Amino acid sequence: MTTFQLVLVGFGVALVLGVVLYNWLQERKYRQQLNRQFAADAGEPNFDRAPAAEADRHRQEPSLNLDAESSADDRRQPPPIEDEDFERLAVPEPDFTDARQPRLEPAAAAVPFEQESPLDPDTEYIARLRFSQPVMAPVAGLIDLMREIGKPVRVMAQGHDGNWEPVSGPSRNSYAALELGLQLADRSGAVTSGQIDAFCRVLYNFAAEQGGAVSCPDKSAALELARALDLFCIEVDVMIGLNIVAPDARPFLISEVHRWAGEAGLALQGDGSYALKNEAARTLYTLANQSDQPFQPGVPGASTHGITLLFDVPNMADGLAVFDRMAGTAMRLSKTLGGRLVDDNGKLVSQESLQKIHQRLAESYASMDARGIPAGGERASRLFV
Repeated sequence: MTTFQLVLVGFGVALVLGVVLYNWLQERKYRQQLNRQFAADAGEPNFDRAPAAEADRHRQEPSLNLDAESSADDRRQPPPIEDEDFERLAVPEPDFTDARQPRLEPAAAAVPFEQESPLDPDTEYIARLRFSQPVMAPVAGLIDLMREIGKPVRVMAQGHDGNWEPVSGPSRNSYAALELGLQLADRSGAVTSGQIDAFCRVLYNFAAEQGGAVSCPDKSAALELARALDLFCIEVDVMIGLNIVAPDARPFLISEVHRWAGEAGLALQGDGSYALKNEAARTLYTLANQSDQPFQPGVPGASTHGITLLFDVPNMADGLAVFDRMAGTAMRLSKTLGGRLVDDNGKLVSQESLQKIHQRLAESYASMDARGIPAGGERASRLFV
């Protein structure tokens, strides 16, 4: 053999001996670590649950964690341990009656599901104010500031039980959150960008004083919704008037109007008009003086050249029946008083024209129902004021 070959053989033998020596040293190190670990854990078993990912695949029973103290560099599996080693390193069964055994604590009470407030996102711009803890906030002062904006604002407060209640004045209750709804439209028009800004500004200032977090939704989307809602309300917001005009030579005596109105079931109101009301004391239609003067039946000789019966279309549930009833009253009064029944344009009203009005009303009510704003309902009572 050449010298070079002898060198290679010697190098190979040295390499093998080095590997054997390294393995022996590593085995000795692992055995020492195991001895220390078992000695430390023998009196205090440590239970770990399987990771969540493993638990998804199969149930995992509690297991002893023997390498919790191992360093990141020593996480390779140790060499197999012989039977006599296990006998020497045997760990006694833990005593589960010991005072140190893990205890199952009672589960915390579940937080009740947060209910939505009764505010209406289809007709209101809704902002939320959440407090870090329930507080007795001066909500009445906040409501007063909101009234200056120029649009109706509803306030809902959330109590300890998660339920919402309306707040319209001083309250002694503590609340965890407030929701405020700025109405998007009413008979004065759609809400403006400036009104939304003022609404949020008042709320932010209030939150800064009381210690809360405010959430105001996107303004541009609210303005677009407000414009669409206002256009729809304009289409269906109608007041139908039937007028009874006196002959030129003989005006109606107020005393006669008073008597015949009473026979028709209408009662004199504080503003000097007459009104027919249902069992719930809600006005169905009114009878007013065309001269804009209140009726004063006690004044001798008082007279008028005309009277008007008025019917508020969007605010009347079962409006078709109410209109037919008003039309019948108008026909009878015109004959009794000797006047002419005309519309707002001065044209004579006939049974045929009343039928056409009835048909247009039916279409208007169907449109309101389709939009989710039934006539005389809760939404209509807020929008048409």
